[in-house]
Amino acid sequence: MIKSKLNEFEADWAALPQVEKDELQKLKNKTILISGHSIARCLCYALLYQNETRGLNIRVIFSDTDNSRIREDFAGLVLRDDFDFVEYDSLSEIKKADHVIYTGMCGEAVKSFGDELKTELAAVRELCRIAKMSSARLTALSDSRIYGAAKHGRVYAENEYASIDNTSESCFEGQLLRAVEAYLNCEKKSGGFELTTLRTGIVLGARAGLKTPFDGLFEAVANGREYTLFNSDRKYSFVYISDVFRAIIYSLTALKSDEVYNVTGIGSTVSTGMLAAVLHDIYPETARITLGEKGELNACAILGSKIENNGCVPALRLETALELCVMSYMENAAGASLPNTHDGRLDAIQKIQLAALTEVDRICRKHGIRYFLGGGTLLGAIRHKGFIPWDDDSDIMMLREDYDKFCEIAPKELPAFLSFHSNKTDKNNFYEFAKLRVDNTVFATELAKSHSSINIGIALDIFCHDKTANSALGQKLHLAMTVFTRALVLNKWNKRKTKNGSRFQTAVTNFCIRVFPLRFSLWLMNHTISFFKHKKNAKFLYDGMGRNVYNGSFPIELLQNEIRLDFEGVPLPVPERYDEYLRFLYGDYMELAPLSTRLGCHEIKLCDIGKYDRL
Repeated sequence: MIKSKLNEFEADWAALPQVEKDELQKLKNKTILISGHSIARCLCYALLYQNETRGLNIRVIFSDTDNSRIREDFAGLVLRDDFDFVEYDSLSEIKKADHVIYTGMCGEAVKSFGDELKTELAAVRELCRIAKMSSARLTALSDSRIYGAAKHGRVYAENEYASIDNTSESCFEGQLLRAVEAYLNCEKKSGGFELTTLRTGIVLGARAGLKTPFDGLFEAVANGREYTLFNSDRKYSFVYISDVFRAIIYSLTALKSDEVYNVTGIGSTVSTGMLAAVLHDIYPETARITLGEKGELNACAILGSKIENNGCVPALRLETALELCVMSYMENAAGASLPNTHDGRLDAIQKIQLAALTEVDRICRKHGIRYFLGGGTLLGAIRHKGFIPWDDDSDIMMLREDYDKFCEIAPKELPAFLSFHSNKTDKNNFYEFAKLRVDNTVFATELAKSHSSINIGIALDIFCHDKTANSALGQKLHLAMTVFTRALVLNKWNKRKTKNGSRFQTAVTNFCIRVFPLRFSLWLMNHTISFFKHKKNAKFLYDGMGRNVYNGSFPIELLQNEIRLDFEGVPLPVPERYDEYLRFLYGDYMELAPLSTRLGCHEIKLCDIGKYDRL
């Protein structure tokens, strides 16, 4: 299995954690031909990893100049039913593919211009033939070297080019990339297939086999050695391999064809001086970097706004990409977490959350209300005996009778620092679940900060797990109606259109969003979620209010009894059959999340913890 052969850093990018599940599902049962070198090999491993973890049944055909890497690193790969290897010289044997991806010389050094140009053009000719025969879109990768010798201060958009300095030893790299891209466009015009071109910044990837001019820098920082970095007056754009894969998947499933898109990371266009400063901020004790003589790379700064405007927004910041690269050179990096995104506040935030949980426990014990830790908080209780180290929120879950009782009692019982909020108590609140908020704090995502009329303090989320139908058909209809009514409310509240992959469903939903008043949609959603609350012989529950609604239903017995387990030193209730419940939610829940996602589950845009900063 691919999964068992990957280390923690390889498993991180192979898991494609930055790619949405619905985009990956569009690749199910497809045949994907991938041709190229280092990036192409990594993409093959990632898609095979998805076959093992998501059951996508993708057939991967990989083509490279030779199969030495596969023989050395993954001896059993060629024995898989979902994988085939074809050398460049044998591409003519391939007759059909649903998608064709060419990563070519993206991020690769050019050693022999004439030989490598000949090899790449021969491969591209065959790929274009296959794309034409299959009516498949061809996605081609290039990188910022194609723009030429960058001018000082310039950031290049897709249709802007600098001249190529023919006196430079590295000029052949840009010329080769331009020649290959020009050939692709000629073949597209004559062949009639669709072509999408992605141009990346400098691609970083921990343990991905990529070679960059900064590998020595990362190794030096990891080991606390002095390092002299060249001083450049130009800026360069970087992108982590996960975001390159994200762009590739989007090019297959969502982006407009016959377009060129630049691909960069978040805040990832910097000078070498800025790069040194960022590393020093992350590793103040081991980043012993000095700037040396003036120097330049054969790369430039590129603008990634076009692909972002078309819905493919990068997920990783430069700080995270650099952290991953440096950690990959450390001896004891396994199991580590990354710096949190809350500017050093995470410990205090978790203490605040624990205080709120303790108050909930007090109220529920006093009034005989049953509840359980839920979601990531339950997972943390079992796996970490407390908060997941990078988590910034708390979840609890109740059954309908207890939920309604708690919603009635909590506002009268809460201490002064907490307040209760739901869509029934707050006029402008349209969340489907209730929350406890820590007053005089601010803790808001991009979505939440747009709703300034409601309390956006640190929150503890309260979910109700409702009864659903006993029959499979009834459950399917209840789930579909729940998703539909939630879309009516949340999309109208947040002024966004629905896009769920089905044109008919999308059109109907968007029509109803325009026609139905928000209050009516809220009423419809609340009644849909609790539709079976009086059902006497219910055998199943579902998470109609939470993200786990898409997991479907589960046996009611899983939340029948409770036990108390240690959570940050406080005994709190969890389901007695927590193992079955967590496996229903997460599968192998004891496996840590991909390394790059250990940053807290929310991208916080506003954060002010007020007087609690002293905790």
